[in-house]
Amino acid sequence: MNTTAIARNAPCPCGSGKRFKDCHGATRAGRQAPATADSLLREAQVAFSAGRSTTALELTRRALEIDPSDVAAWNLLGECLEPTDAGAASDAWWRALEIDPDNAEASFHLGNRNLAHAEYGAAVIHYERALSRAPGHADLLNNLGLCYKALGATERAEACYRAALAADREHAEALINLANVLFQREAYAEVVATSDRVLARPQGARGSIRLLRALSLERLGDVAASEAGLQEATKNRPDDATLQAYLGTLYVRTQRYTEAEAPLSRSLALAPDSAYALSMLAHARQHRCAWASLGALFSRLEALLSSEGGEGPVPVDAFSALAMPLSPLAQLHVAKRWARMFTPVRRIARPVVDIAPRERLRVAFVSANFRDHATMHLSAEFWEKIDRSRLEMFAYSLRADDDNPFQRRAKAAFEHFADVSQESVAGIAQRIREDRIAILVDRNGYTLNAREGIFPLRPAPIQINCIGFPGTLGAEWYDYIFTDRFSLPEALQRFYTERPLYMPHMAFPSDTTRMPGGPPPSRAACGLPEEAFVFCCFNNAYKILPEIFAIWMRLLAAVSGSVLWLLDTSTDAKENLRREAERAGIDAGRLVFAPVVPVGAHVARNAAADLFLDTYPYGAHTTANDALLAGLPLLTCAGETLVSRIAGSQLAAIGLPELITTGFAEYEALALKLATEPALLKRYRERLAANRRTSPLFDMTRYACDFEDAMQRIWAEYETQR
Repeated sequence: MNTTAIARNAPCPCGSGKRFKDCHGATRAGRQAPATADSLLREAQVAFSAGRSTTALELTRRALEIDPSDVAAWNLLGECLEPTDAGAASDAWWRALEIDPDNAEASFHLGNRNLAHAEYGAAVIHYERALSRAPGHADLLNNLGLCYKALGATERAEACYRAALAADREHAEALINLANVLFQREAYAEVVATSDRVLARPQGARGSIRLLRALSLERLGDVAASEAGLQEATKNRPDDATLQAYLGTLYVRTQRYTEAEAPLSRSLALAPDSAYALSMLAHARQHRCAWASLGALFSRLEALLSSEGGEGPVPVDAFSALAMPLSPLAQLHVAKRWARMFTPVRRIARPVVDIAPRERLRVAFVSANFRDHATMHLSAEFWEKIDRSRLEMFAYSLRADDDNPFQRRAKAAFEHFADVSQESVAGIAQRIREDRIAILVDRNGYTLNAREGIFPLRPAPIQINCIGFPGTLGAEWYDYIFTDRFSLPEALQRFYTERPLYMPHMAFPSDTTRMPGGPPPSRAACGLPEEAFVFCCFNNAYKILPEIFAIWMRLLAAVSGSVLWLLDTSTDAKENLRREAERAGIDAGRLVFAPVVPVGAHVARNAAADLFLDTYPYGAHTTANDALLAGLPLLTCAGETLVSRIAGSQLAAIGLPELITTGFAEYEALALKLATEPALLKRYRERLAANRRTSPLFDMTRYACDFEDAMQRIWAEYETQR
């Protein structure tokens, strides 16, 4: 700048508002030398580092007036402006790039701005550009990883986090982000190791990483270590509602329902509108048959869930919600929210599967329950009767092969049986694609040991929600729900995201081979009084709710000497049910509890009862089938949710629709009528015995043929539309 031509009292051309002699023109002896762009920038950087942003901004602007081509000054100007004027900050960084197109710092800042606004593709361009000049920059690599993860490129995200840690081994954010992406791909042992590195840092004890570590330990089977970690976390952070909720959840998963009460109540006290904590507390109390305030919990849940999005940041456990008296709309919202946890960033196209003229249609079942499990008890005979000339059957087992008798039978029933328990979700999906599966059947849904992430990856052209989860899965990647017209009437289809795939008679198969030969056990062998009328319900205790139990107690009061035969699921539930009976004026000794026994013995003992009383809203499914197979009449109450209608479906299929009621008053009145009119009940028992040999319910040859027809029908429809 030429200073000799400027009058000393004239305004300084730098724009400071000062006279030239007091600003850049201060040249007299004893006065400072003229400021340079470099000196102003250094002063600005010191001021910015000290938190004096206004001073830094003024100095930077002065530096740029002297040298408008100073890239470092433009970058600092952007940093000064960002908190108050993001648009102007962005303009400053773009100006830096105009001057130096390869400037890493400007690209980094612009990438950060795009990242903050969820413009991930644009951010990647800037970060990659910056990395070409600063290849070992840990912050750059970490932020690039965040973008790739948001775009669904988790492998590239993981590579970025690892590169960031190679540059800076203790980069806290990269460690945490790596732990999250490892958890997503089920590398739980490495999650634990990475979390330990985070927690070893002075500022590493954040709740989220402790929770991730505990969840990983649980999935590795080390429940004790998971519990210890959660207990330590809640001790250090007693006001963290999420940590309290997950400690309670761990107790629920390990069937320690009484211990779950304290952390779940604490979580709810900290976050009163947490639908997740509400649902888990209600679920724990249901298992114990501890009904204090249960109705209030259900009412609060219904209010939160009836409007989609009102349930809070943590989704309600979808399976637990099935047993609660919630509306079908609330159940739909629960399922949709649960599904969002597995929704891929980008929609994945269906694979193309072409069936040659003489080739069989490939149908596969995915399940964690090829074992001693209710759905396996029902299915083995059906699978064995599939016509292999029509369908080529595959099974993918999500549990490790333990050579149990049920699994051996499943292996023999399927042409192709694969243990995929040690494979990743992505690996399983790829295997299914390579096997050219046309129709994929999910036998788990949102249940224990499921691998929900398989199905969003679209490994098969047609995917079916089938029996394992008796409700909608709320996910766009399921094309059908396997059902029948009684279980899911057309009027209720609006509460399902899947299209109903109707079987002509009933959706539930019935393995008739599980009924042992010979006479059923005597009442004495079952611990029952010989002459009493025996009401029976072998449903799990969590399905027994106060309203239905009150009806049962009134029936015991009305039918002299009668008893109620229940399944002994836990000491806590048994004691609470006895206590509730006493409160209703019924001798607790009239509640008889049956021990858990192998499936054949359990089915056979049903014959010792007089009348099976169903629960509501979660009714009998396999237990209904057990009762009808043994010749025991069953009374049910059908509502609007799928779980309440499956027993009714089976009654309709065996020709006893008169035993389906649609309200509590009708249910109670018919139960009393059947218990006090022996001839009427005898006629129903005789009809049941006769229909047992001729009706569709126990005809697995017919069922298998109906299933084959359904598979070929939906495939033909799919081919005409693609």
